[in-house]
Amino acid sequence: MVYGHGDDGYRYAQPLRANFSSNVRPGGAPAALLRHLGEQLGRIGTYPEAAAETLTVLLAAHHGVTPRQVLVTNGAVGAIGLVAHAWRGAISAVVAPTFAEYADAARIEQHAVMSVSREDFTAGRFGAATVVWLCNPNNPTGEVFSRTALLAMVDRHPGVTFVIDQAYAGFCTEPPVAAADTAPRGNLVLLHSLTKDFGIPGLRLGYLVAAELTRARIARSASPWAVNTLALAAGEYCLRHPDEVTLPTVELLAETSRLRAAIAGIGGLRPWPTATAFFLIDLDGGSSSLLKDWLVRERGLLVRDAGNFHGLTGPAIRVSTQTAGENQWLVEALHAWRP
Repeated sequence: MVYGHGDDGYRYAQPLRANFSSNVRPGGAPAALLRHLGEQLGRIGTYPEAAAETLTVLLAAHHGVTPRQVLVTNGAVGAIGLVAHAWRGAISAVVAPTFAEYADAARIEQHAVMSVSREDFTAGRFGAATVVWLCNPNNPTGEVFSRTALLAMVDRHPGVTFVIDQAYAGFCTEPPVAAADTAPRGNLVLLHSLTKDFGIPGLRLGYLVAAELTRARIARSASPWAVNTLALAAGEYCLRHPDEVTLPTVELLAETSRLRAAIAGIGGLRPWPTATAFFLIDLDGGSSSLLKDWLVRERGLLVRDAGNFHGLTGPAIRVSTQTAGENQWLVEALHAWRP
């Protein structure tokens, strides 16, 4: 799916006051990171490292795994495509509702694709699937499975490869599946994003972690110079200066709770429970696409129309918590909206 994601304000003529549509760090990249990137502009005159060697070593040390378990990619979406290609022609089960790119990438690589509910996944019911795709914490619902439950599932099905996308782990206090958990499990692949926590989605930077042989299988089709110089510079800086870029998760979740409570008091809107800093809002009437357009046109506020998430029933939007002041703008706008 090329279009239909969040952060599509470029499609509107009106300037935006606030962007609730993309699940990234509120307020954008930390100032220290932006200053560093400004100092690195001269590096774009040479090719980046062919296989992101420096960042790979830093990530491996950060996670306590070997560099041969880490593959740096052009965003988490780049990792998704490489995994789908490595299991070309497989039978894929996608735990829905969720991010469309798992199914899209699988179909490009001639997988037979099926959707399974979270309830069926919990019960281990995913038919003849040889690859299972799970977003955890999940986009768009904000739900999360525990590390213990997921590892038990992986261990019960050694013939199935589990691809767990942990791009939003930084927006949740539930401990994610650890990178070290992959070493003894050749059927486990963890996907990560470095752009969401640090507010740099325009740079496209992600990575995956797997057992060494599994990672080697995926890396066979990786292109050289797949990640640009500034993206690598950003990742290296964040790994070396964690105190300057740490996401304030606890404060963000507290603000999310306040925002959800305020929206729950508006008639016709039903926010979902969430373990993250983003959540769905069901609409009892009207159209999610019309609401999105109205919010941009009348208030300069961008939300995510959730109408194209397979598995949702009825109109819904997704919002990602911003600053307290911006959140108040959204609450006031939703009070004023009438379907």
